[in-house]
Amino acid sequence: MAGREAVRRILAAVTVGVFRPKVTGVENIPRGGPFVLAANHLSFCDHIFLSLLVPRPVYFVGKAERLGRGGLRGRLSGLFFEKVGMIPVRRDGGRGGVAALTASQEVLERGAGVGIHPEGTRSPDGRLYRGHTGAAWLSLETGAPVVPCGLIGTERVQSPGKLLLRPVRFEVHFGAPLSPADYAGKEHLSLTRRRYTDRIMQQIGALSGQESVPRFAVKGQALKEGSHA
Repeated sequence: MAGREAVRRILAAVTVGVFRPKVTGVENIPRGGPFVLAANHLSFCDHIFLSLLVPRPVYFVGKAERLGRGGLRGRLSGLFFEKVGMIPVRRDGGRGGVAALTASQEVLERGAGVGIHPEGTRSPDGRLYRGHTGAAWLSLETGAPVVPCGLIGTERVQSPGKLLLRPVRFEVHFGAPLSPADYAGKEHLSLTRRRYTDRIMQQIGALSGQESVPRFAVKGQALKEGSHA
């Protein structure tokens, strides 16, 4: 664990030196105990940057296949995702989503942070799409607060469908934590999860400055749009 944290801090220093990100609201990250970090999603590298720039370890769900690839490139990639704290989950149909939530819940119950992009996929056009209820569910089930996060400009670092990262500045803004205690007695209602999710997305939008879209983003559309750029 200590070795992983040392590597994470080294990578964080490199990220700060290369991209010079503007980061605000770090004081909103709880100093101890579990928390759910809910952020908008503009680029593949969003979860990597957040894993490095949050002052405490925060774990994002990722494809388990990333940790078992062959060849030098595959092994290096797997080592990187392991060191930044990826929660490996095999995505095999509908069971994959359940496994992701179960694994994330276990991390929270150990007192660590879990990161989620409620939109479920990258925005295809830079707007903020409707959020799925996973972050709210985790918060309601575990009592962990949700820290909303607004990312700005990460799509300029890595465009959809592109491998190379460009050394351009981006912004990360952490908002005040949202407490599940506001929904005491109604934790298991689907309407509660929806209302909590909508509140989370409103806060993310206020931090990112994005226009909101009242529908879910389509998975893969961001890559399709990027290929036409």
